[in-house]
Amino acid sequence: MSDQELYKNLVILGGGIEACIEKKLTTPALILIYSAIDTVGWLDSEKRDATRDSFMSWVDRYLLKARPLQCSSGDLYAARCGLLHTFTADSALSFAGKARRIGYAWGKAKAEDLQRMIDLSNNSSKYVAVHVEELYEAWRLGLLAFTSDLNNDSSRRSKVYAKAQRFFS
Repeated sequence: MSDQELYKNLVILGGGIEACIEKKLTTPALILIYSAIDTVGWLDSEKRDATRDSFMSWVDRYLLKARPLQCSSGDLYAARCGLLHTFTADSALSFAGKARRIGYAWGKAKAEDLQRMIDLSNNSSKYVAVHVEELYEAWRLGLLAFTSDLNNDSSRRSKVYAKAQRFFS
């Protein structure tokens, strides 16, 4: 797979997210965002399959550095599991107290206002607020940093392109 084909697939994925956001399809947008994080985490890993570690490692290395959010990579992974597996904010990690549930702001709403309500209700250890569009922006900016790193490391780039050959096309 050429670099153009790899980037074309990632741009198409981003386009799907943007279309959902534009049409106010918040939950499908989130599902695509979490899938996009899984995809690039897998591409950047040494594993055959996407894993919790590949997701969280990519989030820590790229997404949260590109656009810091109030949540952790563990919070995002738990949110991903809850949404993709049960269409809820609940996951095994959140039930075990190992991750906070994410409350989402979207549109003109502000994550800071939602977080303030969470804090005032003394639930900061259980919940954290994230704006859907800020999460998407963090993925996009993280993706730019990731591809920049690939351009500077031919060995790593070759491994990513080899994995990307498995993409649907």
